Amino acid sequence: MPKGVADAQYATGAWRHFHEFPELARQAVIVVTVSQLHQNPAVLDVGCGSGKLAELFQPYPVRRYLGVDFSTEGIRLARALGLKGCEFVEGDFETWRPRETFDVIIFSECLGYAQDPGALTAAFLPFLNPGGHMVISHFRFGHWRALWRRAAPHMRLIESTTLTNARKQTWDVKVLQPTG
Repeated sequence: MPKGVADAQYATGAWRHFHEFPELARQAVIVVTVSQLHQNPAVLDVGCGSGKLAELFQPYPVRRYLGVDFSTEGIRLARALGLKGCEFVEGDFETWRPRETFDVIIFSECLGYAQDPGALTAAFLPFLNPGGHMVISHFRFGHWRALWRRAAPHMRLIESTTLTNARKQTWDVKVLQPTG
């Protein structure tokens, strides 16, 4: 997706649904799962968009929360939330890499935009602390089964859940760890 398209979608409210109730169960699973996996974790939210996950993390202790997204408008909206302890930076996940390591790296509803989901998840594995986890959420559409096959060849599945809301929208949320 071109950056200008993403910026326009945030500016027009086309992606406001990420802040609405039908998405909450999926997002809550991510937040509560992370809070149970690690006490006071350092969290990297790749493809953070306008900051909804960061907002939901506010009641939970996190040592560090870094959100990255390639949309200038998404990052502007995330920063405008004024969330305590959260930093948001602009970067394209295909080329951007952090300067530090994290206990948890989250890919929430963004791997479908990757050129190669397997290469992308593998590229972020060196930025996981020992014992760290990758949490991936993906909506079931298009070639979603192929995305999962390609996204996790270097990781082992720790836990997985499937959620369906009243609109019959279905997501898979998986917790993974590096195999090596």
